[in-house]
Amino acid sequence: MKIVSLCLLALTFVGCANVEQIDRGYLSKKIMQLDPHPEESAFRNEVRSFREGAIGGSEAVGGGCGCN
Repeated sequence: MKIVSLCLLALTFVGCANVEQIDRGYLSKKIMQLDPHPEESAFRNEVRSFREGAIGGSEAVGGGCGCN
């Protein structure tokens, strides 16, 4: 039990980091984002939907019960 709580405590501090103010500009650049080119991704999704002949299906929406 003690080892498990030590591991959980260690995991909570691993995700915490102090970022210097001078480095915040570097971290906020587009290349550091999860999707650095959202406009291009939206365009590619639109082209893919026209090519496949169906729109949608690339995102999970709705409850799945069939009663939209």
